[in-house]
Amino acid sequence: MKKGVPTQGAVIAHQNGSQMSYKNKCDKCGAMSSSTNSVTVPGPRQKYTNNFRCMKCRNQQRVEIIGE
Repeated sequence: MKKGVPTQGAVIAHQNGSQMSYKNKCDKCGAMSSSTNSVTVPGPRQKYTNNFRCMKCRNQQRVEIIGE
């Protein structure tokens, strides 16, 4: 079974087989979004990336999740 591991800007909320949901988390101030984002789990040694702006401190944050 594939597994996604966040390396920055995210916390895994739920993972079921090939689908997962994550919440954005600002590495600068620690604020976490209340909504979740659903994506396909990346394959082994592949990477999912995205960007978001923190609603609390306005920091531009990168999301990175690596597949295992």
